[in-house]
Amino acid sequence: MKIKIISGVLGLALVIGGSYAVYSYNDDKVEAVSTQEVHKVSQAESNKAAKVEVHKVSQAELDKAAKDMGEMKKDDDFYYAMITLALQKLEFKGEDESYHLRGTPDVKRLQVNRANLQYLKNRAVEIKAAQPYQKILDKWIEGDFSNISNDYLTIRNIKDDQLQPSESPVLKVRTAEEEEKYIKHFFGDEGLQINKKDWQ
Repeated sequence: MKIKIISGVLGLALVIGGSYAVYSYNDDKVEAVSTQEVHKVSQAESNKAAKVEVHKVSQAELDKAAKDMGEMKKDDDFYYAMITLALQKLEFKGEDESYHLRGTPDVKRLQVNRANLQYLKNRAVEIKAAQPYQKILDKWIEGDFSNISNDYLTIRNIKDDQLQPSESPVLKVRTAEEEEKYIKHFFGDEGLQINKKDWQ
């Protein structure tokens, strides 16, 4: 009789314990599925919000960039091209109203646009240009000019043989309005349209 009671109690405990395990497993499963669905929905919304229309660079634009910039064969070519591009974003000490820097030769200006940057990046990869150039180009291609003054100094210091860092010639970063005036001065209305298409 004792054995029957003990067996009955153990059997009842197994049934209750098993039922609890099954129901709690299903609740966890439902909760996990709900959490995954919420995560997928929030991730999709965040991807949609972060998705910005980015202008794709055509082969014709890359060809024009190659013609404007010339063939990039060595690190020095990247140095000069990227320094020249930075002139659009930065105002320098001693710069006059026609954007000429006193005491320096006048150089052909290059516009900061996606085609020029992509051409430079493609060539940098092909010839295995120095990593600092490539890293800065990666930032600029993404539209990240938030640290343009330091980017300029990094580029400048790659080639600079001085042991002591010299004083920065950068006066300030140009405002959007000042940059548009610069673009209009060197590249005209077409340059303004390219700038709007690429960055706004």
